[in-house]
Amino acid sequence: MMIESLRILIVDSELKLSADIRDIFQDEGYELEFCDGSSPAIKSLEQNLFHFVLINAALDGKAQQEIMAHINRFCSGLQFFHVFWYNRLPDGVQGAKSAKKEGALISLTLIKRTINLLSHSIREQSRDKDIQRETLKMAKEFQESNQRLMELDKKKNSCLAGATHELRTPLTIVNGYQKLLLSESFGPLSEKQKHLLRESSRNCHRVIKMVNSILDRCRLESNSVEFHFRHGSYLKSLQNVLDQMRDYIEESGLVLDVELPDEDLELTFDSNAMEQAQINLIGNAVKFTPPQGKITVRCENRPDGILTQVMDTGVGIEADEIDRVFDEFNDVGRQYGEKKGAGLGLSICKKIIQSHGGRIWVESRTGKGSCFSFLLPRESDNVVIQP
Repeated sequence: MMIESLRILIVDSELKLSADIRDIFQDEGYELEFCDGSSPAIKSLEQNLFHFVLINAALDGKAQQEIMAHINRFCSGLQFFHVFWYNRLPDGVQGAKSAKKEGALISLTLIKRTINLLSHSIREQSRDKDIQRETLKMAKEFQESNQRLMELDKKKNSCLAGATHELRTPLTIVNGYQKLLLSESFGPLSEKQKHLLRESSRNCHRVIKMVNSILDRCRLESNSVEFHFRHGSYLKSLQNVLDQMRDYIEESGLVLDVELPDEDLELTFDSNAMEQAQINLIGNAVKFTPPQGKITVRCENRPDGILTQVMDTGVGIEADEIDRVFDEFNDVGRQYGEKKGAGLGLSICKKIIQSHGGRIWVESRTGKGSCFSFLLPRESDNVVIQP
C-alpha cells in the first residue's frame, strides 16, 4: 500500500521547543510523536512504525546508547539523526535567548531538507514496491485463471471427443445402409429415390468427415495422439496421396499438375499424419476451386528442409481473413456456405506440421487462388524416432 504520510519520532527532553518543531515539520505533512527519554522512545518504536528518529544530542549519553542499540537491533534501515536543538551560548551573553532559538530553527530547517530528500526516496521505493506487488498479484491471478481455463479446455475436449465418437458409429451405419439401398440389393429404385438417397449419403458423408476432424482436433489438443516418426522417403508418401486424390480432383472438373524433383527426398516423419495433412490441404484446394480450374502440387528440395506447396486457381481468401485461416472453428469462407466445413482441417494441418518441427503459411489473392506452403526440416529436436 502506498505510504500516505511519513512518521517522525522526536526524542527530546527540551519540550519547550516542541511547538516550533511541530510547526516546521507538520506543514510538510509529517506525523510527529514526542518522547522525553529512552524508555518511552523504545516503547514507541516497539509499538509503531517510524521512518525517521531525531535524538537530542543533549540527552544523557546512556539514554542515547540505549535508543541507538534498539534501532540497530530491531529497526534496521531506520534513519536517525543526533541534533543540537540550539547553539550553546552562555546565558549572560546579550541576545543569548534569541540566538538559541534562531540556531535551533536553522538546525531544524537543515534537518528538514535532508529528511525531505530521504522522504522522496522512501516514497519512490514504496511506489516501486507497490507496482511490483501489484504486478506479481496480477501475474498470479493470470496464472490461476489460465490454469482454470486449461482444465476447462481439457474437460471440453473430453466431452467433445466422447460426443463425436458416439456420433460417428451410427452415422457410419446409416451411410452404409444408404449405399446398400443405392446398390438396389433390395429391389429397384426410381430416379427420384436414387436422387434422395445420393443427397442423403453425400450429407451423411460430410457430417462423418466433420466428426472425424473434431476427433482429430481433440486428440491433438489433448496430446493423446502418438506420432510414429521414422526416417523414409517423403516423395513416396506424397505420391501415395496424389494417387488417392487424383480421381477426386478430376471428378470435380479440375486439372492436377504435379511438380516433383527427380531425386528422392528423405526425412524423419510420421507418414500417416503427414498424409492426413496433405489430403486436408489438397481437399481444401479442391473445395474452393470452381470447375475448369487447376490444382498444382509442388515439392522442392531446399537447404533448410523440404518445401511442399499446394496451389489452386480458386476463389482465394479475403485479405482480412488470412490471419485467421489456421484458427480452429474459424468463419473463413462463410460466404461459400456448406463448402466451408467445420473450419478444422487447416488447424489440424498446422498442428501436425508443427509437431514435425515445421511451419506452414498461406499466400492468397481474392479471385486468383491460394498457395499453401509448408517447410519440413530433415531432422528436428521435436521428434523421437520409433524403432
